[in-house]
Amino acid sequence: MKQKISTIKKALFATLLALLIPLAAIAQSEPPSIDMQAEAKREVTPDELYLSIIIKESDYKGKKTLQQLQEAMISVLKANKIDVSEALTLDFMGSSIDYKTFTRRPTPRSEASYMLKLSDASTMQKIINELEERSITNISLARTKFTKSEELITELGVEAMQKARTQAAAYAAAVEQTIGKAIRISSWNTSNSPQPRMYKSRSTAVEESADNSLSAEALNEAISIGKITYTVHVNVKFELK
Repeated sequence: MKQKISTIKKALFATLLALLIPLAAIAQSEPPSIDMQAEAKREVTPDELYLSIIIKESDYKGKKTLQQLQEAMISVLKANKIDVSEALTLDFMGSSIDYKTFTRRPTPRSEASYMLKLSDASTMQKIINELEERSITNISLARTKFTKSEELITELGVEAMQKARTQAAAYAAAVEQTIGKAIRISSWNTSNSPQPRMYKSRSTAVEESADNSLSAEALNEAISIGKITYTVHVNVKFELK
């Protein structure tokens, strides 16, 4: 029995030795190296802006119908040379019943939600102001986009790699060595977009002002669009010579 256990131990030791020898050989054959991390970032102005526009039919006498508001919206867009078929999409259209207090007859109300794609903030501001003049004020910036993001990420990746190489060369020179080829490269990227925001109509802004003293310049102040920051990180291992 003892002889059998001893045989098993020898077999296990031989197996373990067979596994460790190649690993030791690999460790000895791996050249000296230096690991470097670097990043490159850039802020860009979005070139696609998506406005959410919600139109609701009022149940009060003398107010405009949903169709009239839709026609008014489309006329504003065409007047600003917006390709309606390309830039405007319908997200939702429906109706609901409004049971008003002290009335027995329920009032049907219709509404529609649109998404409008624009290319710059100045056009967006002009359209928002003109829609407001036509009683369309439920407008918000839903999201933004930079259409050349892939090209920018590649450019930033190259910039980060060059930065990593420069740093690695400087560190290697400090110990009288030089760097060789890159033997491992990994990278990842991040971006932060402006948060969606709701735009207040000029009349609402005046009502919310403590003393109703907002100036015309303040009411017509240019709408600023937050920039998108792209960052590319790289992790590179260079051979040392």
